[in-house]
Amino acid sequence: GMADKVLAAVGVESTASAVARHYGSGLLDGWLVDTVDAGAVDEVEAAGIRCRAVPLMMTDVDATAEMARQALALAEEVRA
Repeated sequence: GMADKVLAAVGVESTASAVARHYGSGLLDGWLVDTVDAGAVDEVEAAGIRCRAVPLMMTDVDATAEMARQALALAEEVRA
């Protein structure tokens, strides 16, 4: 998709961990990745960014609300 093209243009792989590293801990305090990218959590955290793997597909209101809850929980964790 478009993200693949844009990331390739700036020399960044289109993976959850590569994008997190590109932005870096100076910009990101926390990063949600989809459950399919759960293997990237340790790598992202090693870069100094707190990370959680959660379902990110907004398939319905309940799924969207749960993703929002997870984002807020991560924000609270980062803030603490």
